[in-house]
Amino acid sequence: MNRHTDRHRRLLLLAAPFLASAVGIGPAFAARAPAPAQTQERPAAEPAAAPEAPVCELIAGGGPGGAARHRLHLGGFPANRAVRVDGPKTSFTATVNGKGELDRPGVSPGGYRVTYQARGSRQAVRLTCAVPPADQRGGGRQAVRVTKVEVVVLTPPGTAVDCARPTTAEFDGKITATGPGKVRFHWTFGAGPAPVSPGSADFPAGTSTQALLHVADVPPRPNATTMTVFVTLHLPDQKMSARSGPVAFTCEKK
Repeated sequence: MNRHTDRHRRLLLLAAPFLASAVGIGPAFAARAPAPAQTQERPAAEPAAAPEAPVCELIAGGGPGGAARHRLHLGGFPANRAVRVDGPKTSFTATVNGKGELDRPGVSPGGYRVTYQARGSRQAVRLTCAVPPADQRGGGRQAVRVTKVEVVVLTPPGTAVDCARPTTAEFDGKITATGPGKVRFHWTFGAGPAPVSPGSADFPAGTSTQALLHVADVPPRPNATTMTVFVTLHLPDQKMSARSGPVAFTCEKK
C-alpha cells in the first residue's frame, strides 16, 4: 500500500512540468491567433444629379421705365445650356449660368416662351413663362384691383349739328376698384386703334368709383344726313375695356 502511494506521488511530480506548460500554452497561442478580418464598408454612392426643374417667370417692374418694364427670370435649367426666348417685341438666344439661371431686365410685359434641349435629349422642350397677376402688371407691388369699368353717353341722342364742321361728343367713363393704387387708361375713337387722352386714376384704400369725363372730337362729314359715333375706354394693365353706346347726330341743313 505504501509502495503504491509513493509510486503515485512520483508520477504526479514528473507530470507537473508538463501540466504547467500545457496551462501556459493556451493564452500564448490565443494571443498569437490572427484577428478576425474586419468588414470594410463600401463607399457611399455618389448623389444623383439634381433633376431638371426649369422655371420661367415675368416679374413686374423689373427694369428701367418703371411699370412699363419687367424682368424675365429663368431658373432650374441645365447648367450652361443655350436657351431661345420669344416674346412681345423681342426674341433672343442666351446661355444660362452654371446654376442654370438667367435674368434679363427691362423686357416688355406679355407672354414669353423659352425653348431649350433637355439633358441627354435632342428634342426641344418649350416652356411658357408665368406672368405676374393682373394688378401688378402695370404698377409693381400695387394692391389695386379693378372690379368694373363702363362708359356712359352724355350727349343727348339726336343732337342737331352742322355735319360739315368738326363737333364733339361727351362721355363719362367709370372705373370701380379696390385700392390703393394707380390705374392707367386711354380712349379710342370708333374703330380706330390709335389711343387718345391717356391718363391715370389714383385709388385710395377701400373700394371706390372714379368718373373720367371724355370729350371726343368728331371729324366733319359734309355730305352726311346723320352721324353715329362711339368710344372705348381701355385699361391696358388690367387688360379690360368698355365700349360706349352709339351717339347719333342729326345733320342740320343750311
